[in-house]
Amino acid sequence: MKKRVGFLLLLCLLLLPILAFAKEAEDLTDQCEITATKGKYRTNIARLHDGHYGKEYVSERTKNPNVELKAPSGKPLYGVYVCFGDKLTPWKVEARHNGQWETVYRSEGLYAHEYAPLDGEKHIRVLPDSDKKVILTINELFVFGAGEAPAFVQRWQPAPEKADLLVVSAHPDDEILFYGGAIPTYAGEKQMNVVVAYMTYSTMERRSELLNGLWEMGVRTYPVIGEFEDSYSNKLTTGYEKWKKTRVDAFLVGLIRQFQPEVILSHDMGGEYGHGAHRVCADALIRCMDSAADSSKFADSAAQYGVWQAKKLYLHIYDKNPIEMDWDQPLSAFGGRTGYEVAADAYKLHVSQEGKGYKKNGKRVPFVVEPRDSQYSCYRFGLAYTTVGVDEAGNDFFEHIPGY
Repeated sequence: MKKRVGFLLLLCLLLLPILAFAKEAEDLTDQCEITATKGKYRTNIARLHDGHYGKEYVSERTKNPNVELKAPSGKPLYGVYVCFGDKLTPWKVEARHNGQWETVYRSEGLYAHEYAPLDGEKHIRVLPDSDKKVILTINELFVFGAGEAPAFVQRWQPAPEKADLLVVSAHPDDEILFYGGAIPTYAGEKQMNVVVAYMTYSTMERRSELLNGLWEMGVRTYPVIGEFEDSYSNKLTTGYEKWKKTRVDAFLVGLIRQFQPEVILSHDMGGEYGHGAHRVCADALIRCMDSAADSSKFADSAAQYGVWQAKKLYLHIYDKNPIEMDWDQPLSAFGGRTGYEVAADAYKLHVSQEGKGYKKNGKRVPFVVEPRDSQYSCYRFGLAYTTVGVDEAGNDFFEHIPGY
């Protein structure tokens, strides 16, 4: 009996460091000594960790612009989470060892939000991986002690080679407001390969918000973020004038061919509250379903990816072949929250959109995740294109598709 008790005590002692490390890591950012290359704003360093993605640190253009952090006494650094602004470029983390800077993490700079694990460093700096004169722009920065990085820290994976569902959104937050529980249900709960594509990211702040919203909804593969101009129009023709029809079609056909989705989901033909960019997405996708399968159309993407025939296209509140999705079921992946509730929580992370809305009958209506009984209900869709027949049971975008 004594041997058994002794063994258990020894086992507990051995497990203590593991259990301690499994705890959530402490945010040490405010405890660090922080210095940075001289920059654009007088309050530059404060902007690094102010909780505001719209106020960024911007260095002067120089060689090796950097943010330098010294750990508080007795609390070494085990991770740094950087939310970049401006155009993405390769970057690295260097640690001070024996008076010399040594690279301890290197990134290709593919993700606007990226986490770099560290090995108990006392003195680090974050900087572009370039020998040229460049500008370093950071929206938010966090450094952590020992333990598991907090849940909000994003560790993005590349987009899958083959998607189940392609979600096309004109702007950041449209995929939440009008598609509701679609992403939480299919990406988070059902663990399908969901690629989310945006025509525009609008601003650096909104790009950060879209990433925060997607992460909240269970997306772990990095979205496609287009570079179309973000401007309002209330007509389809004006939308095409701004974005150019051929450019739009080339972009969407390229997406379909690259990711080979079974199902595509996008906007209302009427642009929900009339937005011309929303209308362009819906109108163009109906046309692009066939174009993506035709090798004579858009030869560059056909040569790069081959052609692809997606099986279904659903459009928001489309009047033909209508279905109503049920986003009110509890989802185990989200602790019992419903798809609608997860979407509503994700929309709260689009802080810059608080208080904004659209005009209806001369009055401003605030943006919300559209409830079931709304004119723009995020529960209602219609099957605008299909190669597998119309839905019968409903409540499933993958009905009639083999293997689903």
